[in-house]
Amino acid sequence: MADPTLTFQRIFTKVQSILPRCIENADALPITNIFSTKISEATKHCVEAAIRNYVTKKVIDGEATQLATVTAITTVCIELVRHELSLPTLPVLVLTDCFDMLTIKQCELLFSFVESNVGVWKEDTFFAPCKTSVLRMCNDLLRRLSRSQNTVFCGRILLFLARFFPFSERSGLNLVSEFNLENVTTFTNVETTDMDDDDDEGKGGDNRLCLDYTLYTKFWSLQDFFRNPVQCFQKAPWKMFTMYCGDVLEAFKSFKLDNVQGSGSGGAHLSRTLSEPAHTEGSSSLQPQVDQYFAKYLTNQKLLDLQFSDANFRRYVLLQILILAQYLTSNIKFKQETLTEDQSAWVKKTEDLVYTLLEETPPDGPVFVKTVKHILMREEMWSEWKNEGCPEFKKPEGYEKGKAKQNGKSEELKEDADKSPKKLRHKRKVGEIIRDADSKTKFSMGNAEMTRLWNLKPNNLEACKMPERDFVPALETYFTPAIEQLSPKSELREQDKLVNDSNFGWRGLRLLACRSPHFFTHSASPIATLPEYLTTMIKKLAKELPSQLTADIKVEEDDDKEEEKVIPVLEQNDGVKEDEEDMEEEGGDEERPEIKAITEEEQKALSKNLDQLGQDKWKLLAKKLGFANDEIEFIEKDKAEKEGSVENQVAFMLKLWVENDGDEANKECLLYTLEGLGMTAIADGVFT
Repeated sequence: MADPTLTFQRIFTKVQSILPRCIENADALPITNIFSTKISEATKHCVEAAIRNYVTKKVIDGEATQLATVTAITTVCIELVRHELSLPTLPVLVLTDCFDMLTIKQCELLFSFVESNVGVWKEDTFFAPCKTSVLRMCNDLLRRLSRSQNTVFCGRILLFLARFFPFSERSGLNLVSEFNLENVTTFTNVETTDMDDDDDEGKGGDNRLCLDYTLYTKFWSLQDFFRNPVQCFQKAPWKMFTMYCGDVLEAFKSFKLDNVQGSGSGGAHLSRTLSEPAHTEGSSSLQPQVDQYFAKYLTNQKLLDLQFSDANFRRYVLLQILILAQYLTSNIKFKQETLTEDQSAWVKKTEDLVYTLLEETPPDGPVFVKTVKHILMREEMWSEWKNEGCPEFKKPEGYEKGKAKQNGKSEELKEDADKSPKKLRHKRKVGEIIRDADSKTKFSMGNAEMTRLWNLKPNNLEACKMPERDFVPALETYFTPAIEQLSPKSELREQDKLVNDSNFGWRGLRLLACRSPHFFTHSASPIATLPEYLTTMIKKLAKELPSQLTADIKVEEDDDKEEEKVIPVLEQNDGVKEDEEDMEEEGGDEERPEIKAITEEEQKALSKNLDQLGQDKWKLLAKKLGFANDEIEFIEKDKAEKEGSVENQVAFMLKLWVENDGDEANKECLLYTLEGLGMTAIADGVFT
């Protein structure tokens, strides 16, 4: 415990009296000597109050403030926190008090100290307690600054926050993809009449593009689409955007710029930074030349001609179009709408035109285009990271282990790793995995090996047709052993031959069905067993296969004058003939009766019987006889207007059937159709 004799007032006075010596030596040791034991939270608050009071009363003195004194006392505060003599937020609170009481110019100089100590603020001792205070300090500074006058300082603050907070910090992420709708660009709504007079006097006979008020309004109206790209998914705004964008790009295409790289003006190069001097012709000294930067351009109508002549201005506008095109075509999680095929084609065509215009814009147009494409490609990667829920970036496994080995501390690191609890790996949802796979035109099968096999080829159906996936053997390869066994020289027993093997026979039948035309030869001579059928087929194939093995096989050759020998076909039933073959043998000599179409009397009788069954029964019969729905509607409508009887409609339908099908519209065909519909009673007493 701390010394009980140290009251608040004594601590306050003692710390303030020792602080000048600590600031002079940039050392916190004199303050640490005040306390002999560990101090309480209340005592830490006393130390914090004493230091902050000293800074505001004796250090801060307007324009005469010594920034070195501020940085020294902040360093002392950092050491006090590490010795557990103050709260972790003390250094940031001291800096916050200073920023609130200094001018903007002094704040910009003091902020360099904050940037140089970003590693200190990210330590475990300071990060968690101070991150809110650091963010509040930076936001207070940004509120005091002007984005157009203090652009560089604003950028430094934002870069510091990006370095201080991790990428996955939720407070710095636009998770729902909202747009800054407050960034409104205003321009003149009334055409200025004195613009043309001034331009005519200044240009004389120059035949440049006429930048009229219509083009002026279209050009600055595009900023509203860049501000809020979501409206491009609506029909009317999309039509307006495409028209305005096309006119502006056509104006850029017609309004060519001169190459300022070779002129005496000394144009800015992309490879030169703002701090490097540029060489100018005819001058021996180095004069620093920097690019002019504008956070927001003026929208006066008279300035449009000068702005169109500015290479940087043109690049800014063309780059805005590319960024908008990337948003419209990219896969974004919170974007509900998508473009149609025609809209996507227009965006692709516009992107190509913009890249062409950027290449033609000096200086270093091709280099600038290459840089822009690289930046937009990186943006796609960040977009995918955001779609995945902004997972935290972690160092790869083995990185710390390898680093520790280099320092000779591998054993200590291994012990620490064993002591630390293992973190559970975040399991991604099935929907997220499938969505990511669809965005890359891949398939996710739920198993690593299945996913790999399924994505070997872009088209799985075409992959199945590849030659290397044809596993069906050739006829010669499969039946050669069986042909050798049929030779008289073979000493193999009959029961050991392949034709008697059921597995060989089953595969042989499938192969014959795929590769041999003899398998489908019609025959009326059945065979009882499978080996006999295979033996017959092998003998037939032996004559066609280009093999010397068939030389010793006695194959019965056909005589030209005799009838062609019929190849027997394997029957499913063991030697049982079908009923149709019996009927052909019994009635082979009898003449078949002549097939004729149904007569008009039969048509009338059928119509009368069908009318008695109901209103819609004849429509079912009409569909079975081949009539389309529109034809049935025509028959029903036409006959209903004239006769109004279902019997007449059916009679007309049967008449059309006979006229269309001829002899095929016979009694047998009609009876077969009626039997399928369960309406055989209609034909009772009609056919004798």
